[in-house]
Amino acid sequence: MLRGILEKSQKLNFLGNPPIDDHIRNAMGFAQVIHGFAGENQKGKIYDLGSGGGVPALILVEKLENWSFVLLERKEKRAEFLAQAIKSLDVAERVEVICDEVENVARSLDYMYSADFVTARAFGPPAVTAECACRLLKRNQFLVVSEPPNSENRWADGNLSLTGLSAIKYLQFGLSSFQILQLLNPPSDKLPRRPGIPRKRPLW
Repeated sequence: MLRGILEKSQKLNFLGNPPIDDHIRNAMGFAQVIHGFAGENQKGKIYDLGSGGGVPALILVEKLENWSFVLLERKEKRAEFLAQAIKSLDVAERVEVICDEVENVARSLDYMYSADFVTARAFGPPAVTAECACRLLKRNQFLVVSEPPNSENRWADGNLSLTGLSAIKYLQFGLSSFQILQLLNPPSDKLPRRPGIPRKRPLW
């Protein structure tokens, strides 16, 4: 069922060109990170930024059965695809799809400071990802970002401190690399800025 959904996503150009198995392997890396950093509390809430074609979100939903999810996707057609996929997988009771800009959701009282993990795969450059994610996380919880190869220094900028996040670990599983950041301090009251501004005027 899930593979068929991902194949459909790729035909709709919602997923990149790599083989489905590569997408699945990358998503399983996210699952390993979450499992390792969650410790004994193997349940909670995960937000996925720019869920688009369903990777890693749909794979994590299937793998992490004790977790609830919020999938954030600003493009209406992709959000509709995700909603249908959630229905087909029969997991609607623990998965919500929101069609909106992440900046708006992060400022909503219903969602801010409520995530145990935020995941991001190809959402945007480090400054954009950090700014959009920071207000979604509970204090001391984690942002997990899929990284390009050999990219450990992408988060080494003083302005990262404005988000309250700190880059604490770089991990590699097979060909997939991940940067883990922890929300150690409250983010600046100004973050995230209005939709589009983080991309137009990134913090670094």
